[in-house]
Amino acid sequence: MAVTSRRWLLAGMLLLTWSLMACNPLALPYFLMVGTDPKADPDFKLAGDDPKKQVKVVLLVSGPVELRRELQTADRELAGLFRQKLAEGLVRNKETNVAIASTSKVQKFKDENPMWQSLSLAELGKRLDADMIVDLEVNDMTLYEQGSGNTLFYGKTAISVTVVDVAKADEGPAFRKEFTTEYPRSGSRPVSDSNPLQFRRAFLTKVADELSWLFTAHPTSDGYSCE
Repeated sequence: MAVTSRRWLLAGMLLLTWSLMACNPLALPYFLMVGTDPKADPDFKLAGDDPKKQVKVVLLVSGPVELRRELQTADRELAGLFRQKLAEGLVRNKETNVAIASTSKVQKFKDENPMWQSLSLAELGKRLDADMIVDLEVNDMTLYEQGSGNTLFYGKTAISVTVVDVAKADEGPAFRKEFTTEYPRSGSRPVSDSNPLQFRRAFLTKVADELSWLFTAHPTSDGYSCE
């Protein structure tokens, strides 16, 4: 009986190893480190070095003036998901000194100030009572595999990420990165497997998750998912 159990365990381990190598061979070492839970550090830690100092953060998301029909209001949806994922990561890492402005507060400001994008990030930070402004400018986004005639889902996006420390705005951005990602990493999917709204939600959730990794630590294994 014990021999049979060990055989099943070995078979399961081999299957897991094969699936990981097929998706991303670099993932294998992390899954073989039994009993460990390594984390990847963020590119820019919003919490700072002083855990007692509160950091008020405002998240801004803007998209191209012309978006494809299936991506209308995607910037608002991404803003909400990004805030959610970032908040979850901050709680997981016990970075409780970071206070993120609600998406409703930010959206209300945008609605009441239709020319808000003409203001500098520093000015926006002052008017929104923020210490840090995290600005996401969506340069490109698509839900379909190029050349597939919209028969294959394959999400791609390119986003310019800029962080401004309002008190040090004269020194320039505190952080800047050109962020890109694709979903799913395992390859395109037939549109018959899902509907556009479901796929869009899954794609934007993944984008939001990966964006949150820029600002708070995450389990290293998360970065090797096939999704």
